[in-house]
Amino acid sequence: MTEATVLLEKQSDGVALITLNRPERLNAFGDDLLQRLTEALVDCEDDPDVRCVALTGAGRGFSAGADINNMGRGGRPPGPGVVNRRSHRSQLDTSGMLHQMGTPTVSLVNGPAAGGGLGLCLATDFRVASDRARLVTAFRNIGVSGDYGVAWFLNQMVGITRARELLMLNRPLAAAEAADLGIFTKVVPHDDLLAEGLAFCRELAQGPTAVLAMMKWTLNYAAVNTLHDSLYQEGAHVMLSFQGEDNKEAAKAFLEKRPPNFVGR
Repeated sequence: MTEATVLLEKQSDGVALITLNRPERLNAFGDDLLQRLTEALVDCEDDPDVRCVALTGAGRGFSAGADINNMGRGGRPPGPGVVNRRSHRSQLDTSGMLHQMGTPTVSLVNGPAAGGGLGLCLATDFRVASDRARLVTAFRNIGVSGDYGVAWFLNQMVGITRARELLMLNRPLAAAEAADLGIFTKVVPHDDLLAEGLAFCRELAQGPTAVLAMMKWTLNYAAVNTLHDSLYQEGAHVMLSFQGEDNKEAAKAFLEKRPPNFVGR
């Protein structure tokens, strides 16, 4: 029986580890990998016991993006003006979901992340990287304009000038440079990635995760809206926060001079 292209391991500490599992193809988007990734993300979002999602790749890298072996096998491409709905839905259900889902998401970048694989990496809230990690847009070299949110995420993270350089000139980034640009949250020795990355995820999972979801939505909203509208949206969320169990627990813990025990509600 063929091994699953995506593995999902839910741990007792509230962290779910999703592993892209086509190591022989550098976890490229072949077979049913994207479909299984979507299913795993939906499973995690629907499970109240999952309070942080970690995404990584099996083997020597995170993901190479499109499987070059499959290019040119899909028949005649859609003509000008024709929307490729299947591709659009796949991008919304993977990069879009990693970016928008209320559960905090973290990439554990164990090696190269390229093309659409880079898009998945950038879509998460945080990126903990091995010192062997390497990022490259890769689209220029295969004559493709780009997908899975790479252009949007790079614009948000590094600004339009640097985003153009990385996308249009295909310049790779080593782990240290990606950290200097603010793309990586932290870089750790390769052999320590899983342990340190999951420890980072546990820190998120132990927080007031319902409030963290509101913070995430507020930040995403602020990225594409005016200050006026963002202030209104922030006000609505802060009033909801005051009604939550974690707000009451935080106040009680402060009075009792102890760390709060958040439950994510």
